[in-house]
Amino acid sequence: MVFLLSFIKECLYLKPRLFHITLHIISYNSIMFKRYYLLPVLALSVIIANCSSQKKEDSGDMYKAPEGIAQEVVDRAIELSGGDLFKEKKIKFSFRGIKFTVVQNDASYYYERILEQDGEEVKEILDNGLLTRHKNGEVIELTGGEAERIHEAVNSVPYFAMLPYKLNDGAVVKTYEGEVTIKGKQYHKIKITFEGEGSGTSPTNVFYYWFDKETGFLDYLGYSRGGNRFREAYNQRVVNGIRFADYVNYKSDALLEPSLEEYDALFEKGELRELSRIILDDVEVLDIDN
Repeated sequence: MVFLLSFIKECLYLKPRLFHITLHIISYNSIMFKRYYLLPVLALSVIIANCSSQKKEDSGDMYKAPEGIAQEVVDRAIELSGGDLFKEKKIKFSFRGIKFTVVQNDASYYYERILEQDGEEVKEILDNGLLTRHKNGEVIELTGGEAERIHEAVNSVPYFAMLPYKLNDGAVVKTYEGEVTIKGKQYHKIKITFEGEGSGTSPTNVFYYWFDKETGFLDYLGYSRGGNRFREAYNQRVVNGIRFADYVNYKSDALLEPSLEEYDALFEKGELRELSRIILDDVEVLDIDN
C-alpha cells in the first residue's frame, strides 16, 4: 500500500486530472469495500498503466538506444558550432607558423598547408585522399614512408580544428559511454572508432569526446595517437558563425600508461600534466570563391 501511494504521488504531475478522479473513486468505494473491493483495484490499475506510459514519453534519453543518444549529441554539437557553414566556407588559419586552408563538404575535402623549408616555400595538398607536394611550383616525388608522415601531418591539424564537424564522417562509429562529471559539470561521454572506407591511415585509432550536457559544446577530447593524450578546450570563440577552440594538451606520467577511457577521471583528480598548447592563429572564415 505504501508503494502504491508513493507511485500515485509521483504521478500527480504526470496525470493530475486522472489522479484527482481516481482518488474520488477510491474514496467513495472504500466505504463499501467489502462489497465492491474490485473497483479501487481497477482504478489503481488504470492510473499505473497511464503513468508508466507517460513516464516513458517524458524520460528522454533513458529509453533511447545508446547509439541514438551519441548521434543526437554529435548532431547538436555540430549545429551549435556552425552547422552547414563548415561545408559552405573556406577556412584559413595558422598553426605553429604553418598556414592551413580547408575546404570541405559531405562528399569531398581539400586540405592545404604552406611552410618554409631552407628558405623555400613548400605547399602540401591533400585533395580527397590524394597527396601532392610542391616546392617552388614544382611537384616533388615522395617516398612511401615520407608520404605517410606528410599525409598524417596535413590531415590531423584540420581534423582537430574542424571538430566536431568531422565526427559525422562515414567511417566514424559512435558509442555512448554514459554521463560523467568534470569540474562540477555533467558531460556526455562518447567513444569514437573507425571502420570501412574513409577510416584513414590509422583505422585502429580510438578517440573519446566529452560534450557539455547543458551547452552542447565539445569541451574535452582524448586520443591515442603517439600515446594517450587528453585535451581541454579554452578560448572558445566564434568567427563568422563557426566556433573554434584552442586546447591544453595533457598526458599521464604514470609508469604504466592508464587506459584512455580513464583520462577524464585522472584529469578530475589532477593527475595529468600539461604537455603543450594547441593554438589556432589568424583564423578566417571566407566564401569558397575567395
